[in-house]
Amino acid sequence: MSSAPSSPSPGADGTSGATATLAVEGMHCGSCVALVEEALTDRDGVGTASVDLESGRAVVEYDPSRVGPDDLTAVIAEAGYSATPVG
Repeated sequence: MSSAPSSPSPGADGTSGATATLAVEGMHCGSCVALVEEALTDRDGVGTASVDLESGRAVVEYDPSRVGPDDLTAVIAEAGYSATPVG
């Protein structure tokens, strides 16, 4: 199974990182956004996560040697929402 398109970007530690955009379903309010962002940023290997309620998108910067798009969608599922890679 192929993963979401990733683009190299410098990580916080200076290593090459990746960015994934995910469509998140089931969010209804700011608390939902905060829950998804917290779940993602608590995951080892995730640098930043920005979730937008209006667009239903999450943009996640991560270390591809430690985590991948499938892991990110699993984290969101564990938080009670569904997600699919965009692109």
